[in-house]
Order: sequence, then C-alpha cells, then structure tokens
Amino acid sequence: MNVNQLDPQEGSSSNTPTKPTIAIVGSGWAGFTLAQAISVTKYNVAVISPTRTIQYTPLLASAAAGMFNFRLAEEPVRRRNKLPGLSYYKATVEDIDFANKTIDCIPALADVEGGNLNNPQPFKLRYDKLVLAPGCENQTFGTPGALEYAMFLRTTKDARKIQQRILDILDAASIPGLTDTQQRDLLRIVIVGGGAIGIEATAELWDLWQYDMRYLYPHLDGKLTIEIHDVAPALLGTFDKRLGEYAAQKLQGRGVEVRTGSHISKVDAGAIWTKEHGETRYGMLIWATGNGTNPLVEKLDVKKAGKLQRIVTDRRLRVFDTKDELIENVYALGDSADIEGYTLPTLAEVAVQKAEYLAVELNQADDPVKSFEYKQRANIAYLGQHDGVIGGKEEWTGKSAWLAWRSGSIYHWPRSWRRTLMIGISWMFNKIGGRDIARKW
Repeated sequence: MNVNQLDPQEGSSSNTPTKPTIAIVGSGWAGFTLAQAISVTKYNVAVISPTRTIQYTPLLASAAAGMFNFRLAEEPVRRRNKLPGLSYYKATVEDIDFANKTIDCIPALADVEGGNLNNPQPFKLRYDKLVLAPGCENQTFGTPGALEYAMFLRTTKDARKIQQRILDILDAASIPGLTDTQQRDLLRIVIVGGGAIGIEATAELWDLWQYDMRYLYPHLDGKLTIEIHDVAPALLGTFDKRLGEYAAQKLQGRGVEVRTGSHISKVDAGAIWTKEHGETRYGMLIWATGNGTNPLVEKLDVKKAGKLQRIVTDRRLRVFDTKDELIENVYALGDSADIEGYTLPTLAEVAVQKAEYLAVELNQADDPVKSFEYKQRANIAYLGQHDGVIGGKEEWTGKSAWLAWRSGSIYHWPRSWRRTLMIGISWMFNKIGGRDIARKW
C-alpha cells in the first residue's frame, strides 16, 4: 500500500513555509487548549485526531439528560480566527519516528462512503516540534462483554446514544402485556463507576426522571431505578472521605441503590453478574470507571510509569526515552502523560493548565524555560436535586456546591461567550417550558 507523505508547511495553503511546524496529537482538553493558545504567527500548527472537536466532558451528562443541545458540549478544532496557520487532520496516529520527525497516520473516515474514501490511504506528517496528548481509552479492566454491551460517556455521540436509550426503555416498558418484573428490569439503569462522571450521570438521570419524564409516563412511576456499582469501598474516591459519605447518603435517600465493593465478573445484553449479588438485569448500562491506556502510548518507545503506563516527562513537559534521555522537541501532556516526581491526577484542569503553560513557554522561546506548577482547583460533583459537593482547598456541600457546579459549567468549561450564553438560555427555557424531550407545551 502506498503511503503519502505530507509536510504541513507545503500541504496546506493556510500554512507558511518559513515557520516551524508544531504537530499536536489529540484534540482533548490538552490538545485543543494548546492548539488554540499557540501562536500561529510563530508556528504552523497541525492537529491530528480522529475527533474534530473537543468534548466538554463535564457537560455530557447534562446533554444526555436533555438540558441543552448536544453541540453545546463540544467545540470544533478548526477556527476561522486561527487561519492561516492551523491545519486539522481527521486521522489516528499509528506510530511516530522520533529520529526522522515523522508521524504515521491513518485517516479516520470509516463512516464516509463513496469513491476512494472506502480505502483511505495512510500518510506521514513531518514536524519540527511534537506534542503528545492522545488521551486515554475507556477502562473496562478486561471485563467480558463490557465493550460490547455497555454505554460510555466520553463524547457527544455517547450522550446522544444514552438519551435515545432512555426514551427506548421507557417506550419498551409501556408495551402492553409485560409483567411488573419485566417492566422493572427494563427500567433499571446500572452505572458502573462511583467517580465524578458516574455520580453526575446518576444525578442528571435522576433529575430527568423525577422532574420531567415521570409526568409523561405516569403509568411507570415508581418503577424506574438507578444503581451505582463500584469496586472501591466508597464513592468519589478523589474527594475527601467525608464528602464521599455525604454523596452516598444523599443518593440513597433519593432511592438510588449504591453498591460499593461490587466486583463485576461479566456483562451480557441486559444483565451484569457480580461476585456479591449474582445476576442483575438492566435496561441501560453506563460504564464510567475512568481511564485505560491509549494504544498509541503502548507502542511508543518512550519512558512510561504507573498502572496506567503514562508517558513520563520532566517539569518542562519534555518526554524521556527508554534510556532516561530527553527526546528533542517532544512534549507530552493530558491524561496520557505525567511528570516524574510530581504525579498529578488525570483531571481536565491539570490538562488545561499544562497546555496553557506550554503555549506561553513556546510562544516566548524555542523551548520551555520555567518549570510547570499546578494550581490546585476545586473538585466539584453534582448529586441531583440542587445538591452537590466541592472538594479541594475548601469543602462545601448542598445548594451552594450545586450553584458553584452550575456556574462552573456555564462560565469555566465552555470557554466561549457564545456557548455560555446559549447554555444559559437553554436552562431558562427548560425551567419555563420543560426540556425538549419532555416539553410542557
């Protein structure tokens, strides 16, 4: 198979041949933030990712529950104010030749039919500086059936599937002739993972049912249930123990079944099996257990560490090879990277701060001069019914934490006045006339 070779400085009319090229692998929190902050007057920027948008993960559960349009939970990499200078390639990176500064790519165009796109040709990209931010994969711990039957919550596409599934199980449970047990099995939502993503998915789905959908399906009232399963002994493991206990108490008080210390042995269509409780039937299964190792990171010849096998960097985000020597002009950040001797959690805020730091340093010089310093921010989780928890430097619970979570969703994560305004308007219309999937009139 022929492999096309492309120099971003020559392959796009939007790039200037005299500028060095920074190639960014990934369009997540780290890759997207860096791509938007790096100077296109100093560099040509080439972003390689199978996803053309950043996915605002803290907003995905709200989007799935019909709080606003799915498009408001993502932002495109391509921006008119970044042209000329920024190129985006919808592709996956298969390998990297650090010595020759080339990236092996395969177009991510499986859904496009017709012409030569049925057999897209691999291509190579040349770079002067490389930033590795490919993110992580869904972590299933090798549980049989999880990838085949569970739903995830990492992209707007996932959120759309979850919303459609909610409507499907409600309609399925409304078919005449079903027994009470069959209805309750169809209306059981199982969420695997007691971290922030799993808890917020639980909260948003609980709100959706209690405040809206049960009035559309009054014959099913009292039959929809939500269960949280987590292998850990407590919820919200990245928060203080007291906040995890508060979250469990509040969720249980609202009828959510909390099963910590739950070991799932296998998943089938419509059922999970745990060592503690045997078979549990479900109508929808959401898997929210965190991060798994990225396939690209697994094959790269770089230094890695930890259970997640993250790429090891120094405090200036420069990548080490397997001989503990720095690879020239190669940097890594985001969930797939960690700093040697300065371990940080896989949080969006960490990825964003690293990206902002690297952009400032590379805009000012050819290589970072200062060391990266992480500024601790609050961890926030929504619990439903205008309740939440905040951990970090300060600890809050209750309505004040919910208000902080809502304001953070509107002002911090969208990072766009247009998106902020549209989310706020959506919430206002929901309050007046109900969500689009459960309108009052």
